[in-house]
Amino acid sequence: MLNMRVNQRLVQEMLGHADITSTQVYTFVSRSKLKEVYKKTHPSTLSDKHILQ
Repeated sequence: MLNMRVNQRLVQEMLGHADITSTQVYTFVSRSKLKEVYKKTHPSTLSDKHILQ
């Protein structure tokens, strides 16, 4: 759900977390996945070799 930009407070409520920091743990997973995809696909991170293939 966080990958689809659902509000963290809504996710917190649905999961029954008393504190938002418990829910924010999932945000960090989402961000790391985003960074991984960015590094693999964004033109500024690819060398000329990868672009030409």
